[in-house]
Amino acid sequence: RARPKKPLRLLPRGYGWLARMAPDLVPYGIELAHFLAQPEMAEFLATAPRLWNVLRPICRMFGIMPPETLPLPPPRPARRAPAGRPDPVRMLRLSDAAAAREYGPQGFRPPLFGR
Repeated sequence: RARPKKPLRLLPRGYGWLARMAPDLVPYGIELAHFLAQPEMAEFLATAPRLWNVLRPICRMFGIMPPETLPLPPPRPARRAPAGRPDPVRMLRLSDAAAAREYGPQGFRPPLFGR
């Protein structure tokens, strides 16, 4: 089964890419940095850590170092181990079920060993 193509990335992902692509937006980044550096904002962000999920990428786009109170993002879940070979008993059961659908429940008799 072919894997679907990955979508093309339309925007860069590097640190500070927005400031490099649109220098006229740099003052907004500076204003955001001053806003985040205020003690009231640090207190507010300590009470609402989910807000960092929105602010973290914006800081990265502008190339802003976030304040020290920034909580780390939650760890990514571990990847599942790749599936091994299919269970032969299950494969037989699935093929019997497929044959029963085709030939009817009484019309299909699996071959016996040694015959």
